[in-house]
Amino acid sequence: MKYTFAEIQEIISLHDQFLHGSTGGVKAFLKDADLYGINLMGCNLREANLEGACLKRAILMDAHLEHANLQGANLKRAVLECAHLNGANLISVCLKGVNLECSDLCSANLEYADLEDACLQGTKFNLNTIWPENFDPKKAGAILVD
Repeated sequence: MKYTFAEIQEIISLHDQFLHGSTGGVKAFLKDADLYGINLMGCNLREANLEGACLKRAILMDAHLEHANLQGANLKRAVLECAHLNGANLISVCLKGVNLECSDLCSANLEYADLEDACLQGTKFNLNTIWPENFDPKKAGAILVD
């Protein structure tokens, strides 16, 4: 589904209310949403459902996506620099050419994710982070933290 920027802003606002337990708050449900090239820099979509969403070339710099469901999403060439992806479901996500520099992937599940040409320089991960088979995060520039 294609959304206007105003509709996305409303969804994020209602989601923020949901996260704060405010009356009228609604958890963001953007499953299969077409968000191609959208600028969501610094947005708070913690725990949101973005399963199967198209986020190609989206700007998600410093975005809060902790525990978000992004399974099967397409983030090809997106900018996720300094993004907060702790505990995020990134199973089967397309991360081709993505900038994840200095992001936090602690406890994230990247099983079957496509990390071809992704920049992980300075990205944090922990022993609970699940990587694609045969992927070496340290070789890619990621940093293991406690």
